[in-house]
Amino acid sequence: MINTMRSQYTAPLMRAFKQAPWRTQTQAVAMLSITLLTVAVVGGFYLAVAARAATAGRDLQALEVRKAVLAQDNNRLQAELAELRSVTRLAARAQEMGFTPAAAEQLDYLRVDNYPATTVALAPPPRARLAPQPRNTLTSLTDWLSQILQGVVVWAQRVAP
Repeated sequence: MINTMRSQYTAPLMRAFKQAPWRTQTQAVAMLSITLLTVAVVGGFYLAVAARAATAGRDLQALEVRKAVLAQDNNRLQAELAELRSVTRLAARAQEMGFTPAAAEQLDYLRVDNYPATTVALAPPPRARLAPQPRNTLTSLTDWLSQILQGVVVWAQRVAP
């Protein structure tokens, strides 16, 4: 009797919650719409990132071209400066200004009393003990790795019967 009463009250409730065909179609369309919207948003983000990467690539190429042009200009200016500083150019310019090379009889030497004619450079005294050199990082790394591997081998020998 309790079961029949239950079914009497639950039958209309079950009918109310039973899905109608139009409701199933609506849910399918909603899920498809949400999926398409998610794909569109992810695609939009991807396109935005790709556009930024392309712009950065073009900017980098332009900067590399500018760097090459500036390096070429710098080399040209250095060559021009070397040409302007050349001995032949400076001698020609001095002659234009009225200077002439000095003859031996035109040279005067000035004698300075008590000027040290020879100076002796002494080497610094040897150090009693040199400071220890820092160890090579690669050697330290290989030592550490060999210690780790030895520990693993010892552990494996203990664990293995």
